Amino acid sequence: MEYRAAVITMSDKGAQGLREDTAGDAVVEILESNGWEIEYRTLIPDDIEQIKTELVKCADELRVSLTVTTGGTGFSLRDVTPEATLAVVDREVRGIPEAMRAESMRITPMGMLSRAAAGLRGQTLIINLPGSRKAASECLEAVIKPIKHGIDVLLGESVDCAAIHARGKVRAVCISEKKGEQKHDIGEALLEAEHGIIGDAHAGKWHRQVSLLGVESVAKVQSAIDFELKSGDFAENILTEGIELFTLPVGTKMKIGEAEGEVTQIGKECHKGCAIRELAGDCVMPREGIFIRVTKSGKVKTGDEIRVLP
Repeated sequence: MEYRAAVITMSDKGAQGLREDTAGDAVVEILESNGWEIEYRTLIPDDIEQIKTELVKCADELRVSLTVTTGGTGFSLRDVTPEATLAVVDREVRGIPEAMRAESMRITPMGMLSRAAAGLRGQTLIINLPGSRKAASECLEAVIKPIKHGIDVLLGESVDCAAIHARGKVRAVCISEKKGEQKHDIGEALLEAEHGIIGDAHAGKWHRQVSLLGVESVAKVQSAIDFELKSGDFAENILTEGIELFTLPVGTKMKIGEAEGEVTQIGKECHKGCAIRELAGDCVMPREGIFIRVTKSGKVKTGDEIRVLP
């Protein structure tokens, strides 16, 4: 599973360029050393509306599993990070700030004055940390190990019974031999573990090794244009049928023909001047396509079954 995180620092002086964000640096170092990929980082003033906007962006748009904030958890009238957090979460997670305060109080009785909060918004865990480098590091180190288990449970439970038994089939297998060229259907290919589709220029040792898109998604665009869309027009490696790919959370394992893979990303940002968007007038990959990392090598061909693994 890919563990993707965002780090947001709240500081009036930092936003004005008057203070270095050492706490944010420390948070990034700890997260990366524990296997987290930093998807997004920003520094903003202590403004409740701006904080809420950033928290919603990380959860709803970037869809990171973890958002960590630093600053704004004290007694100052400008310290509003907990209020912003509690305003946007669906469910509060009180044990995390309790554990952090307990750890802080082992070092100083001032630890009881932290107003840090934590909660869940959709599939994103939001955690508040203090604004100093030392306190932020101590608090995050106290909870970093259990957090991963919590994220695993959060994402694992999001697969309902229907999704666990979801099945579909392969409609096309597409590659492009050179980057920048349109993909075309080759009917059958070998998926190599930790690489992708053999022969595709975009395959490689990273988390977006193979892209999948459903014919149902393509049909939404097809109905609005007067020319026929071909397999591969949306840069998908595997065109599928009968399975709602975009409902499968990151971490979902699936069998495709003889190969197996794990979902690592839902959609991706459509880059400027996207040829696919210019060709079809819309691009459904950012909304409904998925990417998988190949975990078991095997052949995949048109007509093969796709099955979500429990």
